[in-house]
Amino acid sequence: MPTRTHDDQVSFSISDLRDAGAAGVISPDDAERLINWFLEQPADTGVETPEQAKGLNLVTVAYYFGAILMISACAWFLGDKWESLGSGGVLFTSMVYAAVAAGLGWWLRDRGYVVGGGLLITVAVCLTPLIVYCVEDLLGFWPAEDPGAYKDYYPKVRGSWIVMELATMAVALFALLKVRFGFLTAPVAFSLWFFAMDAASWILGDNDMDWSTRAWISIIVGVVTILFGYTLERSLHKPGEPRVQNFAFWCYLFGLFAFWGGMTSMDSDSELGRFLYMLINVGLIAVALWLRRSVFLIFGAIGVFIYLGHLAYEVFKDSVLFPFALALLGLGLIVATVLGQRYVRARTRA
Repeated sequence: MPTRTHDDQVSFSISDLRDAGAAGVISPDDAERLINWFLEQPADTGVETPEQAKGLNLVTVAYYFGAILMISACAWFLGDKWESLGSGGVLFTSMVYAAVAAGLGWWLRDRGYVVGGGLLITVAVCLTPLIVYCVEDLLGFWPAEDPGAYKDYYPKVRGSWIVMELATMAVALFALLKVRFGFLTAPVAFSLWFFAMDAASWILGDNDMDWSTRAWISIIVGVVTILFGYTLERSLHKPGEPRVQNFAFWCYLFGLFAFWGGMTSMDSDSELGRFLYMLINVGLIAVALWLRRSVFLIFGAIGVFIYLGHLAYEVFKDSVLFPFALALLGLGLIVATVLGQRYVRARTRA
């Protein structure tokens, strides 16, 4: 229950805010957003949190490294123990792991450990494909043919993986609605990428699609994932609210991997196609400025350097003047940027 201090200030606990949401005083979603905002405020605001402020520090590195170890142990290495445990044993073990991780994660979040608790909940979500695979294997139910061992889930495209990916996305989105934690979008984006490949294999009935088809599917799913991340961030973060979670980063990252990777792997035989590739990467740099997202800048810059490398080693390999022309172009861009800033500053003062 809320308590009144000696200076007439009222103190609320996390459970008080959740009770207010359940009672209809405020909406449950608003209660969770308010809790997350208070828990992630720096200590000098007067809000004491047991967890160190987020950012690149020892606590954050330890948290995420621990989560990676758990995901590796539970989802990958455990999935490789069929001979000793069998489908039933792996299913029981993975469900216990998921229940413990989710329960402990929720308990930690209630006590102010937002990142630690959120990572444990994400670990539980990442066990979904293994759990679904065990159930399908026990029932003998597959959308297509038997896909083989679970260890083939990550490296090989199979139409029968689609139920596992759909279930993972559904569980992750459900968890995201209950726990506003940005890293929960990572399994959504990752599963969406895999689902696009496996769904195409299921529809086409071909587990060995040619490289060009894979590249185009990767490009399409990359665009969809980026747009999904943009929509997700705009829907979960309302204007005027404090931005306490980054809901779009992992969708942008996996989306760019798919889009940029598919586009780069398509070897065009025409200079026009390669020039178009360079323009698209320049467009990614422009998107980085618009969204203020450095991940677009990194991929765009790498793409531009790849095109410049093509010009240097293929188109102008016999030209001695090309390196000097390229350096002059770079110098001109820097000088133009400086002059532009001076012009804008002078106009602003006027």
